[in-house]
Amino acid sequence: MKFVLAILSTVLTASAVGVKSASAFAFPHHHQPSGSKVAAHASLTSSSFNDIRYATFLSATEEGDTDAVLPEFSSLEEYMEYLSAASSLPKGFATGTASGKFIAKEAPALGPLPIKGTVIHLTEGATDSWAACFTSNKFPGAPIKVGRSRLEGGGPIQAIVVNNKVSNVCSGGDGVADSEMVCEALAEALNLEGGAKAVLPSSTGVIGWRLPAKELAEDVVPKAVESLQTKSALNAARDIMTTD
Repeated sequence: MKFVLAILSTVLTASAVGVKSASAFAFPHHHQPSGSKVAAHASLTSSSFNDIRYATFLSATEEGDTDAVLPEFSSLEEYMEYLSAASSLPKGFATGTASGKFIAKEAPALGPLPIKGTVIHLTEGATDSWAACFTSNKFPGAPIKVGRSRLEGGGPIQAIVVNNKVSNVCSGGDGVADSEMVCEALAEALNLEGGAKAVLPSSTGVIGWRLPAKELAEDVVPKAVESLQTKSALNAARDIMTTD
């Protein structure tokens, strides 16, 4: 089966936006009703809200997707429970995440800092049917350069590796080599036939810091591979969020 990786990327980004807005415990912005729907929503009784919430959870669990209109949530835990039920992965996809620590060479006084790695794996094999959309910025980060090279090469892709905290942009070092080190670590951990060239890298976070490639390659990526699962995309949507 062939997949377009850009579709999952869009789903994860949208899910991440939803997770980031969870502190409001209300409608994510893109689901907000308007006009008479708002008035009708405001007039519902507490009992009605409970009925709708229960029905929504059932729907999310059965369909694996969010409803057009979401209820209010009484806690972050309740909201995350809903997102977990509503973020079923498509067949053939697996996601895994892990956390690690690094010391930024540019700011060692900050001490050990957290960093997260996310792996997206095509479990049924590599695919030639993939697409990518890159920034038009004149100073792209190293992962963009690597991704463009993969796209121009026309080879198959079987995995994506994402880190937060450090964007690998204007790093002052060999950012491309650092990205490739992480890709190689993932290819080895997954035993990918296409090697590092079957992996797309992505980074988000602080600009101007060197990517902690060794920490990612030797610690975070292997642990993320160990945590791979095929049920929900929520872990990936949550851990690709930047922390800068």
